[in-house]
Amino acid sequence: MSERPQYASNRLGSAGREAILTSNALLSGGSIIAPAVAAATNFAQAAALCIVFSLVTYITVAICSFVPRRIVYTVRIILYTLVASLVYVPVSILMENIMPASYAALGIYAPLLITNSMITLKTELKFYRLKRGYMLELAALYVLGYDIALMLFGIVREIITNGGLLGVSFIPLPIPTASTVFGGFILLAVMSALFRWIVGLLSKREQKT
Repeated sequence: MSERPQYASNRLGSAGREAILTSNALLSGGSIIAPAVAAATNFAQAAALCIVFSLVTYITVAICSFVPRRIVYTVRIILYTLVASLVYVPVSILMENIMPASYAALGIYAPLLITNSMITLKTELKFYRLKRGYMLELAALYVLGYDIALMLFGIVREIITNGGLLGVSFIPLPIPTASTVFGGFILLAVMSALFRWIVGLLSKREQKT
């Protein structure tokens, strides 16, 4: 009986490493990057984007896990998007009440999250091939991995753009162009390269041990 919890813990640990590190939705494959590059120009907007993404994605994945597999694939994808649209409505109302300015600054990129690849692609390729309990845990880890990367991206971008964070300046030479879409793509590319380098080092260290 003691082996089963240990096995589950090890499996979840490996899944967490995959979701947050080796297969991070923002940094590893460059998926779901448009909202980050265009809208996450500072800490507050990155936080607002994280909340919208997390709630819409996770709730949609959980609800759509009950969609029968015998339904045609194309119809299932349409259903996923429809459910995400319905979930987005209360999430939008929530954001307008708790973070109105930051949420408004997201513009069209907030509702675009209803068609993000974690809902339309990852569900079919990975999540729904697993048992529901484990699938929900794995989906939560994938969402968390994206959120961590996005918050780091927003923080670094605000520091570079404004020379500081949350109104506190500590860099003498800010780079305002970092807030542009072009600047966002450059920063994300640098972070992705650094991310891959760190993951490579960790993999080599594990192979040596």
